[in-house]
Amino acid sequence: MFVTWNWKLVRSSSQYYDLRIGRYTIKLRPEYFQIIFGEWGEWKKYHLPPFSLKGATVLDIGAGCGETALFYFIHGVERVICVEPNPDLARIISENVRSNEWNVEVQARSFDTGMLNLDFDFMKMDCEGCEIRLLSADTLPSCVMEVHDGQILHALTSKFGLRVASVKTVGKNSRNNDFERRQFRMYYLGWRFTRVREKLHKTHGLRRFYYAIILVILELHPDFANVYRARWGRVWEAYYFPDKGTGGGLGE
Repeated sequence: MFVTWNWKLVRSSSQYYDLRIGRYTIKLRPEYFQIIFGEWGEWKKYHLPPFSLKGATVLDIGAGCGETALFYFIHGVERVICVEPNPDLARIISENVRSNEWNVEVQARSFDTGMLNLDFDFMKMDCEGCEIRLLSADTLPSCVMEVHDGQILHALTSKFGLRVASVKTVGKNSRNNDFERRQFRMYYLGWRFTRVREKLHKTHGLRRFYYAIILVILELHPDFANVYRARWGRVWEAYYFPDKGTGGGLGE
């Protein structure tokens, strides 16, 4: 799958990576460069609703450097409201907005339920625990979210009828939970992938086939999917589509 994606590492330093995906170039801090490689496949599987987002507005809670905004623009949305309380990340989002001419509103503050009254069609929430604040809301919009606590998941499910699309569990082996070690490995995997992909597009014949095989092997490495979640014992991908019904859909 990675082999067919139009990705290119434009430049890199110890502080930032510039990654071109399709017609967009996004500035990322190193840890978010790792995340976009490790999470993109799961975003395609779990962060899209079972209805078209073409022309829609997305409320992006936990926007990072703007990587999920980019993901949704690639899938046809018209506008994204990025909520990111980290001022450094919010600044990077603004830089990416200007360089790509995105239709984005940046809210550099923490999520609160008043944001549910904004004008949007779909919400994505990945805010490392702020999903607990949804329990004080009366209703939920169409949304997908990551939930990091089983009790909160149960409460949201009981109140709103949230559905679980996927659950990821990290083993108790301390070697598997060594986030710093695996973060460095992910850094290397991402760097290695972009270099091999560049060579793939510059070669022909058997050598091109050789590089394609290397890319597939890198994609299948478990750290691509698991490195970010190594900080958590368990993460649930959940969804709620009140206008489309909650049956079927993601992960089924």
